[in-house]
Amino acid sequence: MKLITEINQKDNSEQSIEDSELYLDKIYEPNLRKLLSKCYQCVRCSGVCQLSKVQSFVPSVIIQRILEGSEDKVISSGVLWDCLTCNSCLQNCPEDINFADIVRNAKYKMKNYYKQNPEQFVAHKGIYTTISEILSEPYIQPNKNLDWVPKECKISDKGDILYFVGCIPYFKFEFQEVDPIPISSLKIMCQIENRPIVVLKDEVCCGHDLYWGLGNFEAFIKLAKKNYDLFEKSSVSTIITSCAEGYRTFKVEYPKLFEDFDKKFEVKHIIEYVYEKLKQGKVELKAPDESDINIQFTYHDPCRLSRFLPKSNNLLEKLREIFNILEGLGYSFKEMTHNKENALCCGVSSWMNCNTRSKALRYSRLLEAKEAGTTLVTSCPKCIMHLSCLQKDYDDLSSIEIKDFSEFLVNLIHVIDSENNGEVKS
Repeated sequence: MKLITEINQKDNSEQSIEDSELYLDKIYEPNLRKLLSKCYQCVRCSGVCQLSKVQSFVPSVIIQRILEGSEDKVISSGVLWDCLTCNSCLQNCPEDINFADIVRNAKYKMKNYYKQNPEQFVAHKGIYTTISEILSEPYIQPNKNLDWVPKECKISDKGDILYFVGCIPYFKFEFQEVDPIPISSLKIMCQIENRPIVVLKDEVCCGHDLYWGLGNFEAFIKLAKKNYDLFEKSSVSTIITSCAEGYRTFKVEYPKLFEDFDKKFEVKHIIEYVYEKLKQGKVELKAPDESDINIQFTYHDPCRLSRFLPKSNNLLEKLREIFNILEGLGYSFKEMTHNKENALCCGVSSWMNCNTRSKALRYSRLLEAKEAGTTLVTSCPKCIMHLSCLQKDYDDLSSIEIKDFSEFLVNLIHVIDSENNGEVKS
């Protein structure tokens, strides 16, 4: 009997390895030169590289060395750990070469084949990426506290619409400024929906930071599998998130792993959710109080929503339509000098490279925000954390109020009760 059990365990282990390799083939390309075959060295990537403004980093030279056959030297140097993966280069590349994706694949090679340790580049001593790695293990079953859920909101563990909270509960002990994001998002949804919203106690990380930051594809795959199973178990068909990184991961990365993901689950950012309800006539936006009329707000476009989405995705245009409605009501919206696909990066990606150089990038971004308005709205928890952190070091930037889109909009929404002659729900 014991022998049979050991054989079964061995078979299961071998099957698990085969499955992992099958999924890995879908997201990993070991031949970096293959990804660069269309490059004709126009050097635009180096000209627009945001990192090159604060340190010596020249993407076109790195690409040239790989094309010339010196990939080993590039990878062994570890230089690619420095990349922000902000995708400014892709936005300006005439051949649509995704340098961030090359860096992502290189990180896997640097970590697994060159035995490089990215620990020195990971912020906060790697605690948050370590939490993600722990959550990827099949025997880990989190039991999140849902005491934060507003009392007026009805939630369930099964249903049609799921709100994906993400990793914010793990950040709250160090970054209280992101606490309002899930609360505000859920309040918006609960006002509009007449059915309970699915919020899961056993939700796990989407895996974004492991995928883009550490090149830990195996852990990313395990997290993706756990999430896929959780979504199926909960019988959801719509996944709504207020996180730029989570949205990109579900919208773009998961369909690479699971061919039926797009057919089973519709992924929406809270921006899209609100936009659709406005267009359907289910909600209205409130006119400003006298105290709000002179408040000028601006918007920081996160990299994952501005340069990491397919060109067919018009989420940021929908966002501007919402802002145009607010302007028509009397609010004041002003774009920063760099906006949409040309927006400046907050300087930190996937918990990587939080240092004096990245702080210089954040400082530049907040200076732009200060020139544009008194309130900075964005849609990425990490951008909020990093920009708010910098404010503590500079008195000249401390006056800027930084808010998530959901936090900014939650008290500006009127829900129209179509079953009650178009009256607005109180």
